[in-house]
Amino acid sequence: MKKQPEIEFKSLLTKDEYLRLMEKFKGNRTNIQTNHYFDTPRFSLKAYEASLRVREREDFEMTLKKKKGYALMEVTIPITKEEFEEIKETGVIKNSEFMSELAPLIGNQKVENFLSLQTLRMYLPYGNGVLFIDKSKYLGFVDYELEYEAKSYHQGKQEFIELINDLQIQYKKSDKKIARAFNAYKRVHAEE
Repeated sequence: MKKQPEIEFKSLLTKDEYLRLMEKFKGNRTNIQTNHYFDTPRFSLKAYEASLRVREREDFEMTLKKKKGYALMEVTIPITKEEFEEIKETGVIKNSEFMSELAPLIGNQKVENFLSLQTLRMYLPYGNGVLFIDKSKYLGFVDYELEYEAKSYHQGKQEFIELINDLQIQYKKSDKKIARAFNAYKRVHAEE
């Protein structure tokens, strides 16, 4: 099990800004990943400003994110495709070490996969951190985002301000992917 703080700065992008950045950084690594988001039926994790996801690429990893000061604390474990399918089917996470982190937030409630989000991601080292350029699709919506992951909050904030100025990006507040997807989920379910 890996525990680490996550310090990131984000801005939504217009489609034109996204295409310009993809062209500028062409040749850097890209991947497609799907985030499968889980919560209890009463959205207990959301109430704690926490999130639980299984990220699917060539492999699977389960991550719990919870607030800790300026950063998020991430707890991540690798899981198999079979374990992922079992969690989706039963709502039960059997890894006791992981559950020791999750149980204080949800008790013995089961979890359910309430939505999945697919992202085409380009990533590269930039300054003292890592730059991500994302195109995400979920529930019929598409959005574009610039994300900068830093080692420290204050230095990262300064680097992010310089970054968006250098790249001529108009800053647009960006909620986390799970928050944007959850808002779309609420809109879709309100229309039913």
